[in-house]
Amino acid sequence: MSIKLRLLLSYISILVIQIVLMIGITFLFGHIKFEEENPNSDFSLPGKTFGHFILDANKLNREIDIQTIINKAKLLSPSYLDELGSMIEKYDAGIIVRKNDELIYKSPLLFGFDEENHLNAFLEPFQRKKLPKSDVTYGTLIQKDFYYSDAEVSIFIVVNWKAVYDKESSSRNLITGLMVIFFIISTVIITMFIYRDINRSIYQLKNAVHEIKKGNLDFKITKNLNDELGELSDAFDQMRIKLKESNILKEKYEENRKNLISNISHDLKTPMMSIKGYIQGIKDGVADTPEKINKYIDTIYEKAKTMEVLINELFLFSRLDLQKEEFHFQKIDIIDFLEDCVEDLDFDLKKIGGAIFFHHDIEHAYVNADIQKLKRVVLNIIDNAVKYQGEQPIRIHIRAMQNDDKIIIEIQDNGRGISKEHLPFIFNRFYRGDPSRNTQISGTGLGLAISKQIIEQHGGKMWVESIEHQGTRLFFSLRM
Repeated sequence: MSIKLRLLLSYISILVIQIVLMIGITFLFGHIKFEEENPNSDFSLPGKTFGHFILDANKLNREIDIQTIINKAKLLSPSYLDELGSMIEKYDAGIIVRKNDELIYKSPLLFGFDEENHLNAFLEPFQRKKLPKSDVTYGTLIQKDFYYSDAEVSIFIVVNWKAVYDKESSSRNLITGLMVIFFIISTVIITMFIYRDINRSIYQLKNAVHEIKKGNLDFKITKNLNDELGELSDAFDQMRIKLKESNILKEKYEENRKNLISNISHDLKTPMMSIKGYIQGIKDGVADTPEKINKYIDTIYEKAKTMEVLINELFLFSRLDLQKEEFHFQKIDIIDFLEDCVEDLDFDLKKIGGAIFFHHDIEHAYVNADIQKLKRVVLNIIDNAVKYQGEQPIRIHIRAMQNDDKIIIEIQDNGRGISKEHLPFIFNRFYRGDPSRNTQISGTGLGLAISKQIIEQHGGKMWVESIEHQGTRLFFSLRM
């Protein structure tokens, strides 16, 4: 749920809750206001008084109507009038009885009422269009006129409207107060409910920023909400993972750099020491004959060539690694290309008693390749096979196979093979499977690393299978 929708629903919830509360409080107030009074309950609510007053005033009105029919004389009895007045005196109301123009009864509560100016004349139409204004103290609620023994009798029910308005005002204030309180409470609850989830995500992101600032990436950001903040949490956690992977890769590169410097130093140190030793021998007169001097010079030359090969291969690997080496791709027939390679290599292998064979069941297979660099790959693999040949004469088989839209080249030898512990590392630069890195086996240790880089630049892959003492099968693929 999005934050926008969440906020919209919260506003709707607040509005609906307020409407329900308003209806509920109004209904409750109206019920309490007009319910029958319970004499056994001391519960009182402002506003309830007015409702009961209306009910009791109507009862009093009916009682007067009944007495005017059955016993008018009773309405002139002070004791009976006191009894009637007691029904409404608790509502700040009372009874006034006028016979002809003389007041014969007046409730004690009406001591401040000006009867001369506010009582209607006998049989004068009594109209109560609306309740009087709140600044009016007393007012007539009911007027009853009847004849009695040739006398004109009027009975008035008079109310202290100011007291009524005060009680009604307190009732309205109570309702308003209750609604404001419920509104505040419901708004706070809904707001806190929404804020809690949002704040949890924000707090988690804030802590994540502090952890990253401290360099700590070993934590996980949990997605709490399925909204924009949840997406932000996911994105932030992905960023953390990428940063962690980047740091790991950086550490790996740094370790590789140190190993590279160490390997270069080791591989350059041996021929350099030999060169220095032979030169020193010439200077010291150890080589005291032309034959010895020529032998020393030839050795120095060979060592210098070894260093040159190492530097050139290192330079090539570096350019390949940085993807700055230029490739000149062209469409070639890989079958024709491999046949030419086998023909060139066959002569050299026969010199050492070896043999090379090419197997294929494909007439033509075209790929985009850099001929010179692809030839370097094949030569590097064959060179490794020759360096690590076994006791038997070297035998190399090259096979070309089609697999969907790829051509897979397999180069198999019958050499020493590679042990399981060394197999995963043979494509690492400077790796020879020889911790001592002695020079009994010549080479830079970059051949297979360079070959793998070249094949990958062609859009292919290179992998190896080998069993120790049983030979090695090296594969690479090219896209047709």
